[in-house]
Amino acid sequence: MQEVKDMIAKYSKLLPIGNIACSFTEAEKRAGLFLEAMAEITNLRHEFSSIKIKELSTQTAVYAQELAKGTAKTMTENKVTAEASKEYTEAREALERSENDLTYLKAYYDIFQNAHIFYRNVSKGEQY
Repeated sequence: MQEVKDMIAKYSKLLPIGNIACSFTEAEKRAGLFLEAMAEITNLRHEFSSIKIKELSTQTAVYAQELAKGTAKTMTENKVTAEASKEYTEAREALERSENDLTYLKAYYDIFQNAHIFYRNVSKGEQY
């Protein structure tokens, strides 16, 4: 994940901050760079989605295993015990980390998309 954060930091430095003027040529270059960032994030989201699918399958399998170990009289007690188990908790946390990573990537995709549109408009000489 550190490589992902480094890549995002690289492009975040190009975000418009305050009233910093840039030439049409520079704006066109930055629009292209943000388009490149969006493509990189799209590839990462695909990879992280695959990881999420595996984590979901793992969580489901661990839950079923823990539920099968249950020796309580009621199904509800067995479910509570399964959900409280260390193995299930670890699987659930891994899935939640995957979901968090995808949300993080989606947020930066949206930011970079807006930056791309902003710089594209600046490069065309449009007001912002």
